[in-house]
Amino acid sequence: MHPKLSLVRSAVILIFAGFINRILGFMYRIFFVRTVGPEGIGLFEMVFPIYTLALVITTAGIPPAISKLVSEQVTLGNYKQAKKIFYVALVFLLITGLIFTILLFLLTPFLVRTAFSDPRVYWCLITLIPAIFIISISSAFRGYFHGLMHMLPPALSQILEQIVRVLSGIYFAKKFLIYGIEFGAAGLAAGSVIGEFTGLIFLMMVYVYTKGPKEQSNNIVNSIKISTLTILKKIFSFSIPIIITRLSNSILAALLAILIPQKLQEAGFTFRQSAELYGQFSGIAMVLLSMPSIFTFSLATTLLPAISEAAALKNHRLLQDRCYKAIQTTLIAGFPAALLFLLFPAEVCSITFGIPQAGKLLKVMAVGSIFLYIGQTTSGILQGLGKVKTYLYNSLLGTALTLLFSYYLTSQPIYGIIGAAVSMNIGWITTALLNVISICSYLKITFSFYNLCILPMLGFAVMGISTYIIYILIWNLTSSSIFAITISATLGFSIYVVYLFLSGMITREDISKIPGLGSFIIKLFIL
Repeated sequence: MHPKLSLVRSAVILIFAGFINRILGFMYRIFFVRTVGPEGIGLFEMVFPIYTLALVITTAGIPPAISKLVSEQVTLGNYKQAKKIFYVALVFLLITGLIFTILLFLLTPFLVRTAFSDPRVYWCLITLIPAIFIISISSAFRGYFHGLMHMLPPALSQILEQIVRVLSGIYFAKKFLIYGIEFGAAGLAAGSVIGEFTGLIFLMMVYVYTKGPKEQSNNIVNSIKISTLTILKKIFSFSIPIIITRLSNSILAALLAILIPQKLQEAGFTFRQSAELYGQFSGIAMVLLSMPSIFTFSLATTLLPAISEAAALKNHRLLQDRCYKAIQTTLIAGFPAALLFLLFPAEVCSITFGIPQAGKLLKVMAVGSIFLYIGQTTSGILQGLGKVKTYLYNSLLGTALTLLFSYYLTSQPIYGIIGAAVSMNIGWITTALLNVISICSYLKITFSFYNLCILPMLGFAVMGISTYIIYILIWNLTSSSIFAITISATLGFSIYVVYLFLSGMITREDISKIPGLGSFIIKLFIL
């Protein structure tokens, strides 16, 4: 398979699976918010960063390391060593996952007493803990399949996992809500555990019943054996900076979950108001902003083995082309979402969660959202290049600035929760710009500012103006916000797509690379 086609096919599979997962998860979140309200979702969001922190310590850097190392060995035709890398990583993750699961069980009472201002989070946290061991094992399988560029098994497992999470979460949330909001949140956590377990079983079944690629004969690389100790050293040298990076992000989320409610109380808000505002920030605005990351996360996951492949082949031109196209595509895909959040923040929050007041937060954070998406894509590029320490330093600086500004701004009555939103923007912008500068420096290339920034921004302006004008016209005729937003957003996006073709940012060749749909789209819309 042609390497570019492989990259596109892999990305499309992950994007499609991510889209289904996000839609299911989004509907799930809507149900949960409407059932238990901002206060209930605030309790769950307070606990989730601690749970994520444990996952990061246990697994964060290992799956990307597996993906990169397996990809390198497969590119060289050394499939036996690729499997050995997987086995060594799997055993390591199994052991560390078990240790941290037991440790967190023992520490939960202490954490609830000391780290949280609301003791009701206990049942939600204790329910989530078993998922740590489950995810530790499944992450090894996902890293292995990603390294082989076999994206379908992990994609299907995530869809199955999400379906089970939604069904079981809804069931247990309703069942336990009669005992109190905290037990309704625990029901949501139970659904997550059951979903993760189902996904793991599926991955194990696929691995057992699917034969891997055959070893190539007469390849001198096959005579080179890699010891277990060497594999562990390679895994650690690659994964430790990633672990520290994601650990800093998880620590940031955990600290914000503790810090923001406390600072809001210092600003004059009550105990319950602080929980509700944090629920709007983390459980509504952040959830909506993360929807477009279906694309960027899938692209980053695909880029890691793809960039590693190009580096192993020492194909500098292919490296440059993939990096440039990935950043440009992120801008093209991110602008429509940012525009929707900027123009109709209250309406989007009202239609989805029934809480229009969260629109103020969404509008502020939409300003920096495009940098969030660029940061995700460029992180995949840096990891694929093996520049994990640079990725670490850039992320740490962004995290430090977010925390610093959150500490000061959120406690000011004039800013309150808006201060936390501004702080997130500062961190996203810092990390994204540093990542892009680092990539240009390592690859010795200069991106065209006009093609990479000016053209997409002009498209953003064209789409924004046309969408707003159409919205005003339709709203004056129908007085229906939902109908006006739907029609104006659809027509505005259509105008944006036409602009992309006229400006040359999207070509027939780009469309033709979409597996299964490329030729159909060309015949239907272009010819």
